[in-house]
Amino acid sequence: MSTLERTVSMMKVLPETDLVKIMHLTEKLFKLRECELNDKVGNFLKPMTEDDFLRDIENAEKQFANGDYQEMGEAIDEICQQLGI
Repeated sequence: MSTLERTVSMMKVLPETDLVKIMHLTEKLFKLRECELNDKVGNFLKPMTEDDFLRDIENAEKQFANGDYQEMGEAIDEICQQLGI
């Protein structure tokens, strides 16, 4: 019996509240793996110059002053939804 089959067979007898906890843990693991993948991909990107950084900060401050921002959790949820995770 494979690990997946054993896990599924055990989950079949658990109450819904435990299944929800397992689902949330699994989602966290997926997000962790996604972050690890992004870190690896990020290592291949060109380093940001100081001018690039300052320009990004200036743009961010303007967006914030205009109310054009989103709470971090909402932004992450939106990105995950777009990526299908």
